[in-house]
Amino acid sequence: MRDGGRVGKGAPRGQQAHHMAAAVALTALALVAAAAGTLAGAGTLPGRSGAPQIWDVMPGTAVGDLPEEAFVDPACGTNGGPPGVPLGSFESFAKCRAEPSGLREVWFRYDDELEYIARAARDPDAIARSNAMVVLGQPVILSLLIDPAGRVQGYRIITDPHAEEELRMSAYTVAVAFKARFGADGWACENLTPAAGETPIDGTFVKERCRKTADGQDVVVESRYYYKPGQALIDPNTGLPTTNQFESSARMQTVASDVARK
Repeated sequence: MRDGGRVGKGAPRGQQAHHMAAAVALTALALVAAAAGTLAGAGTLPGRSGAPQIWDVMPGTAVGDLPEEAFVDPACGTNGGPPGVPLGSFESFAKCRAEPSGLREVWFRYDDELEYIARAARDPDAIARSNAMVVLGQPVILSLLIDPAGRVQGYRIITDPHAEEELRMSAYTVAVAFKARFGADGWACENLTPAAGETPIDGTFVKERCRKTADGQDVVVESRYYYKPGQALIDPNTGLPTTNQFESSARMQTVASDVARK
């Protein structure tokens, strides 16, 4: 990761806003890293108080034992994209296409009734406590990975690519907390080579993949922060600032080790 570049007061408004967002992202990284020390000791991630969460689902859990009052609207997953075929129940998982591993991805969301009640009451603290589909303030996409016998063998958490620009700018920082979920030490990380046309954002380029085996699970955490080919701060054709044209994301996938190595 490299840092650099500043923008003066004379810069165009769009450029100032973009660099401010990038500065917010780096500040968020520092805050998440600080929080990760606490998370590593606690072995959990912040979330809805007292409600079942995706990391509470242990490998081997039968789909019939999932908390369907808390995990709602199951549908076929699309690996970070929008939900696919609605299922009605996790027990209909076989309607989803099997991945090369043999597992089927089932998207779901947390029940958000408490959040709606808090918003109706205009209670900021209650909203923050009950906000359903976020991890460390970032909107996320959740899915379970289910084997042919109907048992959950892993899950995915992916930051939402449709979040607002200023929020999504710091999405890649959540990878620090994902790793802390399984302990800060013992990760094997690699910095991936930029593909053709991938360039730093304000002097910073992040394209990292980390792996670890912990608690009987093979865990992969990825973080990305850069411009994709054709993306830039300023549109070369119009000379105007672009909007939400960058890659900033984090994802975590876990799969039971005995399944992952078959």
